[in-house]
Amino acid sequence: MKAYIISIAVSSVICAVINMITPENWSKYISVVTGLVITVCIAQPIISIISDDGISEIKYTATEHRTDGEAVLYTEIKEELEKRINEDARQRLKTDFGRDCEVSSVVKMNNASVSGVKSIEISGDKIDAVIIGKMREIYGADEVKYVGTEKSIKKSE
Repeated sequence: MKAYIISIAVSSVICAVINMITPENWSKYISVVTGLVITVCIAQPIISIISDDGISEIKYTATEHRTDGEAVLYTEIKEELEKRINEDARQRLKTDFGRDCEVSSVVKMNNASVSGVKSIEISGDKIDAVIIGKMREIYGADEVKYVGTEKSIKKSE
């Protein structure tokens, strides 16, 4: 900011001196040129923002300040998604298979996107391998466990 103010002051003084020493018949043209020089000095911050380098600096600064908020947002999205998967799976087990169970899921998330369901744990009524396989297929889970009997089927890679 200090350099910005100094550049405006120095250019104004130089332009004033140039206006004083120019001949009378050239004074209109010199005044226009010196006015443009002062205008460019004043508009320098706007010019730097419009240039590619200024825009990239702004984007970098903006993303740097948003990372904490994004992390909180991704955590909230992950928790909400897990909650909905748990409720949907619990309801599906009850309606499709007649089993009254509790479900706990873990969602895999990369920095900005959901990459799938990591695991689903089912506890409650007895669950057989067919139901475990069907749940793995429906939710695309890497692993589905029945906690009561420790049955586990992992997704083949």
